[in-house]
This record gives sequence, C-alpha cells and structure tokens, in this order.
Amino acid sequence: MGKVEPFLRLLADLATLARGGVVALVLLRVGEGPEALAGVVHLLLLGWTLDVLDGWLARASRRPSPLAAWDYPLDAGLAWAGLAYLVGAGLVPEGFAWSWAVGSLVLLLRYPKKSLSMLLQVPATFAPFYYAQKLAPEAFWEALIWAFLMLLLDGRRFLGVVLEFMEDAGLLASARRESRP
Repeated sequence: MGKVEPFLRLLADLATLARGGVVALVLLRVGEGPEALAGVVHLLLLGWTLDVLDGWLARASRRPSPLAAWDYPLDAGLAWAGLAYLVGAGLVPEGFAWSWAVGSLVLLLRYPKKSLSMLLQVPATFAPFYYAQKLAPEAFWEALIWAFLMLLLDGRRFLGVVLEFMEDAGLLASARRESRP
C-alpha cells in the first residue's frame, strides 16, 4: 500500500467530520425565520459538496475510511436538519413534519431497508430548495447550478446511487426479469 491512500482516507474522514459540523450548523438555525433560508441552503450545499468530496477521496483510497459508516447517517442528518429548520422557520407545519418523521420511523422499524429510508427522506432533502425558489431565489439558482455541475462532475456516481436504490428496493431485479425474452 502506498503512502497516498492513508492520507486520502484521512481527508475523507475530515470531510465526513466537517459534514457532521454542517448538520450541527443547520440545526443551530432552527428557530430563525425565513430570512435565514439562503444561509441554510448554502450550508446544505456545503454539506452535499463535502459528501461528494468524501466519496471521491474514499474511492481514491481504495479502502473504506474509519468513519465510512457515518456517510449515510450524515446524508440523512443533512436532510432532516433542513426540514427541522423549515419547521422552526414556520414554513412547514409542525404537525405535518412530526407526522412524516414518526410515519417514516414506524415504516423503517417495520421494513428496515436503506432504499425505504432514502425514499422517505427525499421530501426533507428537497424541501429547503423548493422553498428557496420563492423566498431565496438567488440561493435556489445557485443550488440548481450546483446540482447541474455535480451531475457533470460525478454523474456516474449519481447513477450508481439510483441503481443501488433500485436494487435494494427490489426494482432492479424485477426490471431485469421482465426485460428477458
């Protein structure tokens, strides 16, 4: 093993730790009003950028880093922290958010699959960007450009995540069976 791989794993872990810090920073914005939405969108973009960077570094190191197990929980943390901010800002009704969170938890306890967890956090992931479209349009457009650039830079990985979701959900195997003559 070369000397570069351990350094890359260390950098990947630092990106993971930084992402945990971003989740905490978003949670610290809970209770601030809609005027903080642009800042929250920027924090979320920073968190997702660190996620992409973490993935690049981890794959380049050819072995999982010590904090690799925290990758998906921090992805979920970013999503749910964004939703918590929206509730605290009065943009999403508390009853709806609690219903979604408790319903998600019940479903995940009954059907503990990563694909279900991914599906249930989609609204929480995209809600801050949805609200930014009207309330912080500049941040919304920055997020849209960011998403386009990430697809250009790492589209294969995004496709891999979609395929992982479909496989875990049992959709990929059934699609393969149905396409056979």
